[in-house]
Amino acid sequence: MILYAGLDVHKRAALGDIGRFRDADHAASYLGLTPSTKQSADHCYHGPITKAGNGHARWVLVQAAQHVRLHPGPLGVFFRRLAKKKSYNVAVVATARKLVTIAWHMLTRNEPYRYAQPAATEAKLQRLRVRVTGQKRKTGPAKGAKASSSANPTRMIKSLGRIYEDEGLPALSPPPAGEARTVTESDTREYVESLEQPHRVPRRGFRSLRAATRGLIAGPWTPLASLCSAGSRTGLAANPEAPGLRPPKPAPTAKSARLLPIGVAMDRGR
Repeated sequence: MILYAGLDVHKRAALGDIGRFRDADHAASYLGLTPSTKQSADHCYHGPITKAGNGHARWVLVQAAQHVRLHPGPLGVFFRRLAKKKSYNVAVVATARKLVTIAWHMLTRNEPYRYAQPAATEAKLQRLRVRVTGQKRKTGPAKGAKASSSANPTRMIKSLGRIYEDEGLPALSPPPAGEARTVTESDTREYVESLEQPHRVPRRGFRSLRAATRGLIAGPWTPLASLCSAGSRTGLAANPEAPGLRPPKPAPTAKSARLLPIGVAMDRGR
């Protein structure tokens, strides 16, 4: 099983020995992701992809390529530009072929992916480590130490190089000149530089809401109106669109109380 971020077990099993492919184009052709060619004399026509080779591996690549459309790195920019210029399906197949190209370079040079998202990559490598070796690393405070509490809980996102180092993967090497030029042209330099620095992000989910409202709830029957008004002072907007903190409905007035349903009024008039 391979432990490189950006690659999958299906892809390694489908490609087999990477040394039998002369270049990345031969690997893509092996998986049927290159256009078909029909040639007669001086005429040459290129049609749809050949769909040769392992169909399951090609399906995995196509599914992965559809998720790339939201990636902030150079590969996501490539997908969005091609989808805008050509069509969505063309962008999916072209991105699937580019994934094979990246896989060939990574396996040939024995280096991890440079533009992976750190949080998702760390979670993936942890799952692979547990699945392969069964080793789980202890996190959180030491035994007997009190856990620190904060009104605004955050979690540390390591740099991509540190994640690879902790998991025992090869270190990141500087990109070639052509790849660096592609990063500049795709306007993703800021994203690439952010991968080299650790940073903190707020925790998501109910823990953040509970920590932000800590000290506001005096008991199980605290009126929701007081919670909403207090929440607005702590940064939680009390508006109808805020999930979990909806203001209470207004109390019925004397005029609205006299308006009874038609059925009730007829029963009382008998």
